[in-house]
Amino acid sequence: MEETESLIRLCPECEATLQHKSYKVFHAWQCPEGHGTLYAKGELEEIMTAVSGIADLELRLWNDKDRFSVVQSPLMSPDGPRPLLEIRDQDYMHIMVYGDPVTHSIWVHTGEEEKIACHLEQAAQQDSVASYLSLAAREAAKVLDDDESIRDAAGHFVLSLKLLSERVLRSLPFIAF
Repeated sequence: MEETESLIRLCPECEATLQHKSYKVFHAWQCPEGHGTLYAKGELEEIMTAVSGIADLELRLWNDKDRFSVVQSPLMSPDGPRPLLEIRDQDYMHIMVYGDPVTHSIWVHTGEEEKIACHLEQAAQQDSVASYLSLAAREAAKVLDDDESIRDAAGHFVLSLKLLSERVLRSLPFIAF
């Protein structure tokens, strides 16, 4: 068992012991009362990458001060006795998460994941077929990059081709022949 799994974490809302859940591509701790979910550093990005299909999605919550509004929250971190930071995207203030400034874990209230996934889906639908073609070309070029593992590069390329084909199929009614 990983060290992070053995720590007792308390819900910042009700102080119930968070329950560790392992999924295929990530792990998290959930409030048994349904208040929210705690994601370890990087886990939320992994989930959003899987949900959106956008390779190497970076939320940059901790280093993009121009994009994100960050204020101290009255909620205490499940990772230790310190206040969480309330983090909001300046362009999408209705989406809010809480972050631990030391561990960079993220506390997400129930329902916020759906808002984030919906936002990513809307952003992806606004992209044109050309942007998907560009993504596929960039991912294809990684196959030739010595610094990129061939397995990862090929996986990203196949995924980008799948996204391109889905986008083309969705756009067919709008493409003039």
